[in-house]
Amino acid sequence: MGTLIASSSISVYQNNITPDKTKAWLRKSLPERILVGYTTNKCEDLNDMGKVTTAVKDGVNVLIWCFLAFDNKPSSSNGHEAISKIKSGLNVDNFIKYKKQLIDLGYNDVVHLTAFGGWNGFHLPSGYSAEQLFHEFQSFNSQQDHLEDPLFDGIDWDLEGHDNVQSPNNEFTKECLDQMGEFSKLAKVNGLIVSLAPPESYLDITSRKFSRFVNLTYPEPWHQDFEYHGANVYSYILAKWNDYIDFVFLQFYESYSHAAYQISALGISPSKFLVSYMEQLYLQNEGLVVHFQEDPSMDLENQFVSLKLEKLVLGFANGWALNDDIHKDKVIFFKKKDLEEANNDLTRKKIEPRGFGFWVIEEEGKHDVNYAKSLADILFKKHEVKECDDEPTFASE
Repeated sequence: MGTLIASSSISVYQNNITPDKTKAWLRKSLPERILVGYTTNKCEDLNDMGKVTTAVKDGVNVLIWCFLAFDNKPSSSNGHEAISKIKSGLNVDNFIKYKKQLIDLGYNDVVHLTAFGGWNGFHLPSGYSAEQLFHEFQSFNSQQDHLEDPLFDGIDWDLEGHDNVQSPNNEFTKECLDQMGEFSKLAKVNGLIVSLAPPESYLDITSRKFSRFVNLTYPEPWHQDFEYHGANVYSYILAKWNDYIDFVFLQFYESYSHAAYQISALGISPSKFLVSYMEQLYLQNEGLVVHFQEDPSMDLENQFVSLKLEKLVLGFANGWALNDDIHKDKVIFFKKKDLEEANNDLTRKKIEPRGFGFWVIEEEGKHDVNYAKSLADILFKKHEVKECDDEPTFASE
């Protein structure tokens, strides 16, 4: 079957949209512990869903389907209106059938989100209100009127930068960030789940700096030729719309990340890095202070931004991080034994995150790495781990 390109349209001049006129859904519950798997499968062939199904059987309970976008180039304009369409290569009919297949297999609790953005992907289009964009998404998400459930249970914000250092997508406009935040509020109010997926530098608990630009370098004397880091741009969304964000998937696989620097350059063990990260976040009252006034255009005071442990999902690279074309210290691969050691320590100290996740299901099995099963073994098996009786205590104390 050919791919069904799903799209619908809105007008720039339609200023009085009331989202509650679209369908409001009964909110699907997130699992107590989350195992996220991203997939780029477009459901073009139902006989080619094996890796996704295996990931679910192995323990993935939140599937994030990539990517959805609003077309930044209006498809028509006559001086009175401009139309923006949602773009999706997803075969919607097959996607609906596949969700039913999972339910028939007994996996009716799997949460299905769709991601906006991606590296080199679209940011949100200028000139539209969040209400207009959300109304368009709701129309897309409820296009099968005979179904009791939406196509997707919610959205994931994965807007990032671009290979071209001079690309406008290496700057998040305030308008775009406000659209993301207000859209998140509307989504949550209308029964949908909302997640953020910032690369490590876009939400950096070790820094107070703030910038809307994501073509920056890190201060460490290490790979300063890499000009694609951010400075807490996603913290703006958490500062203003934290109540509407269900979880944050933090990408430790960002190229030349702090994780990579500490593990590759400084020789810190992977498990120790993860434990130290969670200890630092806990000791910072589960959040970070951000100097928003470094960018006066944000019109926001310097402030503490909450990042609760119960919202945090640690994101890792699966087998692709071991590819020959990936420089040995560019992307860190966390082995199962390191993650298990870290998780046991975090459980004892009662500072574990909400869950783990990985990019990307289509790379499962590469270099004999099956991350879904490995992460599920760590998150869900019954560990004989003795928890601390009182408040978490750390070696530094």
